[in-house]
Amino acid sequence: MKKQTERGKNKRLMKILILEDSALRIEIFKKQLGKKHDLYIYDQVEDAKNAIDHSGPFDRIYLDHDLDQRVFVDSDEDNTGYQLAKYISAKSIDAEIILHTLNPCGADRMLEVLPNAQQIMFEDLFDYV
Repeated sequence: MKKQTERGKNKRLMKILILEDSALRIEIFKKQLGKKHDLYIYDQVEDAKNAIDHSGPFDRIYLDHDLDQRVFVDSDEDNTGYQLAKYISAKSIDAEIILHTLNPCGADRMLEVLPNAQQIMFEDLFDYV
């Protein structure tokens, strides 16, 4: 799943990659960020990796950990934010990275490989933007 907004006249929009599986959260991202920035939204890690390789670079990356509508998923499973975090780390991606997962163990694992990432609770994300 991917949505791109149109770029505004004379404004440089941020290019943002979002890994998220919740339809409600995706709508909130679109509402809060979609008018000002180019959003690339994915719910599958492999699709997000492909976007990094073929649509990047990105200015900011938002990562959820638990995908496929599941909660407290083991980080070593294939479709988790941790798997994308490892990929980002291995590629030395230079982007602002924000973790918005509710899974504390998953967040810890992502921070191990992305020590410069920020962890922000989803409900506080748009106070930050």
